[in-house]
Amino acid sequence: MLSDTDPRSSRAERVEEACTRRTPGHAPHRKNILLCHTGALAEWRQVHVMDVADGVVTLAAGDELQRFRNHAPEQLARAVADAGPEACLNTRFGYLFLSSWPREPEAVFSLCAADRDCPPCG
Repeated sequence: MLSDTDPRSSRAERVEEACTRRTPGHAPHRKNILLCHTGALAEWRQVHVMDVADGVVTLAAGDELQRFRNHAPEQLARAVADAGPEACLNTRFGYLFLSSWPREPEAVFSLCAADRDCPPCG
């Protein structure tokens, strides 16, 4: 079960402190994940995760490449390796849903624009 203070499932392996920062690029908030699914279909884009390197996530939406940051790029890269590169991007909240969601609660990532740095987790 998800909690408001720790977005990871209770069965998930915890090797580092949980991020509690709710700004773009950090831990997705449970309420916003639920709100993503109440929005319009126009807020969703099918994307392909092209690469996660040097803290930058590159997504392909059709012929367009988009670049974002996430506070845990290594975790995102592992999740993409496990789930595959096909995903959906909620443009309203900037949340990336990998194909293994909702089966894997940790398959949701908050993204921020690549031209901004993600401040340290808090």
